[in-house]
Amino acid sequence: MTRRLLLLIPMCVLVNGCLAQSGTTQADHDQLKVMLSQPFVRAAVTKPSARVAFQKSDRLPATRGRVTVVLARQPAADPANGARQWATTGMRQLRDSGWTVYATVCLPPRRSDDPSPPQDGAWDAWSFAAHAYKIVNGVSYFAIANGLGYVSGKVDTSIEMRVPGSQEPVSDLFPDRPPPLPVGTSCVETGELLTKKVANGPAVIMGESGTGRVGKDLRDENVR
Repeated sequence: MTRRLLLLIPMCVLVNGCLAQSGTTQADHDQLKVMLSQPFVRAAVTKPSARVAFQKSDRLPATRGRVTVVLARQPAADPANGARQWATTGMRQLRDSGWTVYATVCLPPRRSDDPSPPQDGAWDAWSFAAHAYKIVNGVSYFAIANGLGYVSGKVDTSIEMRVPGSQEPVSDLFPDRPPPLPVGTSCVETGELLTKKVANGPAVIMGESGTGRVGKDLRDENVR
């Protein structure tokens, strides 16, 4: 057994969804530890799901590191407002942990019984999402706090974090530093029951994989 494989095994034993991959470096494991060390991870109601960044080939885009933390998964008498409140909690936890919340997207449900549902939004669920970034040692980390309030009467809220792989050409994908949204002004934190899409801030996210080309690693995309 090689020294490299020995380095990979302990981290994969500790977290769900982490498999030893080719093209993974110690820096990728260190960045995964940064995400797992965020204070709100301790508030998870289930074991966090984690994946170390890897790149199988120079011909393929890098798969970015990811950690998903479930904050709430429970019945709700008022799923829309319950999801909003939990998403607000996720925003507060991100801010309190040093993240910059720069955008939000709020969407009404795409009803399965609607003959002409809107293109955006989750099926049969209200969606309240906040986008954030954090810079650690010159590396940009991205997070989505997402609250889903299902028409059936339940709430599912999570924070998903992503980080560029160590072999990507750019490690800081937020060089322009989008400004923070003022606290209490976004569609997640204020407003009545949604009837249409509402967004605040720039609609850019860090995707789950890199393109390998500078300037193309952030893309316009709303939370689905």
